[in-house]
Amino acid sequence: MRAETVKTNLVKMLSALRRLIRRNARLLARLLLAGLFACRDASAAELDISKLPPAASRKVDFVKDIQPILSKSCYECHGEKKQEAMLRWDAKEIALKGSEHGPVIVPGKSAQSVMIHLVAGLKGEDNLMPQKGERLSPEQIGLLRAWIDQGADWPESASVKVEDKRQHWGFKAPVRPRVPKVKNAKWVRNPIDNFVLARLDKEGLKPSPEADRATLCRRLSLDLIGLPPTIEEVDAFLADNSANAHEKQVERLLTSPHYGERWGGSGSMRPAMQTQTASRRTSRALSGFTATG
Repeated sequence: MRAETVKTNLVKMLSALRRLIRRNARLLARLLLAGLFACRDASAAELDISKLPPAASRKVDFVKDIQPILSKSCYECHGEKKQEAMLRWDAKEIALKGSEHGPVIVPGKSAQSVMIHLVAGLKGEDNLMPQKGERLSPEQIGLLRAWIDQGADWPESASVKVEDKRQHWGFKAPVRPRVPKVKNAKWVRNPIDNFVLARLDKEGLKPSPEADRATLCRRLSLDLIGLPPTIEEVDAFLADNSANAHEKQVERLLTSPHYGERWGGSGSMRPAMQTQTASRRTSRALSGFTATG
């Protein structure tokens, strides 16, 4: 009984806690965000900005002054072949957007830019950038600071064009397309035919005549099992006048052991197995034709 009482009280406490969270969800979210911003500001306050080299006093040109620094010191880890922290310094859009940890450049405010903190070593030797090769000189850091303070101007012509791989069709949810209308609606048997006929109409072409049933039987057999049909199989198909004769033929071939022989082998073994199987079956078929005259 005591254990049952404890369990009941625990359930009541959890239910009360859930109600409290629901009622104060906005307040809790605000407190969480306030804590995050406070941590960020505290972290920034710990950096000694006075140790930063002064920004260059002249007008900075990205192509002449900045890109050579990036190319020599940054591209190896943040370029075409490698993108640590999802950051690229050869692509404008990605660089200005920032890394997976957040923005690295604050245009107009170099002293608040993570890029400057890292190359100047303000975040410690373990986070000093670049991690390989010579560290940047005070003059180079000064050029980077001036470039950022002057707005981080970056000509489009000086940036590589990066295709967002997330736009690949494999990452997009399938969308059912609108079935096109066609002139010869009688030719259509299913919605796929609409797309085929619409393209033929666009090119000024007409569909080929429908193949005879013997040819259809041969095509099905070769496509599914890689072997021609026997005379008995062709005769049976021709004699089947039911509306689903074609579907029954497909089902017969799918349940055939030869379907597994054709499609079930490994990539390295499949071609050889198909060739041997086709050769044996063809020989048998030819022998059958010879025997029957």
